[in-house]
Amino acid sequence: MSLFRVFVDGAVFYHPNLSKLAITEARISEDAESIDNLTLSAPHNHPYLTSIKPMQSVIVCKKNDETVFEGRALDDGSDFYNTHTWTCESCLAYLKDTVQPPYSYKGTLRGLLEYFISVHNGAVEDKKKFTVGNVTVTDDNDYISYSSSGFTVTLDAIRDKLIKTHGGYLRVRYTDNGKVLDYLADFSTHSLQTVEFGKNLLDVKISRDHTERASALIPLGALIKETDAEGQEMETNRRVDITSVNDGKNYVCDEDAVSEIGWIWTSEIWEDVTLPGNLLRKAKARMQELAKGVTSMELTIVDESDAGADIGDIRARMYVRCISKLHGIDGTYLCLSRTVDYLNPAGNTITIGASGITLSSASARQDQNISDLSDELVGVTGEIKTINEQKMYRTETYVDGVNIFRDKGQHSILRCRVFSWDKEITELLDASSFVWHRNSGDEAADADWDASHVGMKYITVTTEDVQDNASFYCEITI
Repeated sequence: MSLFRVFVDGAVFYHPNLSKLAITEARISEDAESIDNLTLSAPHNHPYLTSIKPMQSVIVCKKNDETVFEGRALDDGSDFYNTHTWTCESCLAYLKDTVQPPYSYKGTLRGLLEYFISVHNGAVEDKKKFTVGNVTVTDDNDYISYSSSGFTVTLDAIRDKLIKTHGGYLRVRYTDNGKVLDYLADFSTHSLQTVEFGKNLLDVKISRDHTERASALIPLGALIKETDAEGQEMETNRRVDITSVNDGKNYVCDEDAVSEIGWIWTSEIWEDVTLPGNLLRKAKARMQELAKGVTSMELTIVDESDAGADIGDIRARMYVRCISKLHGIDGTYLCLSRTVDYLNPAGNTITIGASGITLSSASARQDQNISDLSDELVGVTGEIKTINEQKMYRTETYVDGVNIFRDKGQHSILRCRVFSWDKEITELLDASSFVWHRNSGDEAADADWDASHVGMKYITVTTEDVQDNASFYCEITI
């Protein structure tokens, strides 16, 4: 079992084996595209309530020996029962504490990031300093030219001059020599766990934002520079476009999207792109995203590493294999965000980002046909035949009790409900249709367990059923 602890300014604030240092909440929200957050709560009788100084104390969360969060508290509040709660932000927020003075820079992407960080480090105390680590984002010319005449917050300068123009992600690594800031085009870490229906996947929410869709894009690049009669170079108000490399057209489009939603136009500017060919390539890649719209999946999971399995956990900034044939999901996706409650891991969620999601054609057909499905169920035998012909099924497993057994003698009731879209049909099915399965890694023992859990719409699971580690699911035959 993994060991989760909280430290404040180097001193232990929470340890699961010390009852005097109990807390009531430790929820971390990771975000690959922004700043991670921690919600920390402790009861009124915690001996070190006053040790947390907002904007001053360094709060560190460790899972075993690995740092999973480092940052500072933003506020301190209490409720009716005098439970204290702190909202905390990760150390990446330290880059909001400094400003970049007016500058003019010409050179590589890495050089610009190093310049920003050096200015930042020169204006803060040691605990807020960073070292630039891996930089895998590239520029076609390996040369950029930026300037600013005002004072800009360091994090805003990095986002405006690097991330918005060249993409990529910021990642903080915690090392023995301090905090290392990476600027990555993509993440290379893959989770050893698989998120799978019937195993550790509890819920699925798929969101599609069609308001962000477009079928045609007019791309614009950097401002064009000209030399005047005196030989001085000056910028014009005209920008690089793609007409010279795109058969005279200044736009790209997606024919399938045009056929589906008609002509919906948009325009975007790439300030650093000076070559029409590079602008065309970026525009085509962007057009593929715009044609699909924004899609994300929120998956509620049981992280097997929190359940005692000897396997790495699932984090934001990792690629995760996700499988749920019922929802048309089968692929390896980037986990953009994760919410993990270290005191109650059963409610953990991960969010899969838009760029990696592809749903199967079966799932797409379900969306198209949903409006044609009948609204009411009539009869008994005949209606199940109709459902089988016209509707797709889904099941929901409800746990009355805890998802993870921590002490001997615990038990939970698992109930399986069957839906045909929004209509529950559990009562229409005979109990013989329900077959429960256990997956503990011992195939022979699991087969015996399965044989004794046939024909039940709900079951009682005890610590004797779990032993080391096990997951359960129900198979329905209709």
